[in-house]
Amino acid sequence: MTDAETPDELLVVAAILGNLEAFEQLVMRYRPAVVRLARTIVGTDYAEDIAQDSLLLAFKALPTIEEPRKFAPWLSAITRHRALRFNKSETKQLTKRVALDEALLETVQALARPLADHEKDEAMMKALESLPPDYAMPLRLRFFDDMPLNRIAAFMGVPLSTVKWRIHHGKRLLRSKVEATNE
Repeated sequence: MTDAETPDELLVVAAILGNLEAFEQLVMRYRPAVVRLARTIVGTDYAEDIAQDSLLLAFKALPTIEEPRKFAPWLSAITRHRALRFNKSETKQLTKRVALDEALLETVQALARPLADHEKDEAMMKALESLPPDYAMPLRLRFFDDMPLNRIAAFMGVPLSTVKWRIHHGKRLLRSKVEATNE
C-alpha cells in the first residue's frame, strides 16, 4: 500500500504509537486544507502560523482522539477553533514555543516549509475570492492542492456528493465571474 493509499485511521494509530513519519504523512495530506481554512478566518498574514500551531496542537492531542477514522474533521475543528481564538496579542505566544514544538518542527519537515502559492492568474484569483467560502474552499483544495474529493469531504465535514456539487456549481460561478471581468 502506498503512502497515498494508507487510510488516515492507520496513520493516526501509528502516529499515536510514536511513528513521526505517519504523522508527517497526515500533515502532507491535510496541511493545504488547514492553511486555506486558517486563511479564510485570520487572513493571509497569520494563516501559516495558525496552520502550524493547529497541526502541533493536533499532534499533542492525538492520544485523545476518540475515532481515528474521523481525523480530517477533527483536525478541521482544531484549526477552526485555533483560528477563531487568534488575536493580535497572541502573536507573542507564537514565539514562545516549547521544546516539543521545536523538536517536531525539526523532525517533521512538512510542518516547517511554507505552502507553495502557485496561484498566479489575478483575474481568476479575484473571481475565486468573490465566491462564497463553501464553493471557494473545495475549488482551491481540489485544483490548487490536488486533494482527492473524499479527503475534501472529510476535512470539510460534508458528504462527498456535497463536495462534488460545490465544485461543479463553483466552477460555473467562477467561469461566469471570469467572463464578466474579461468583457
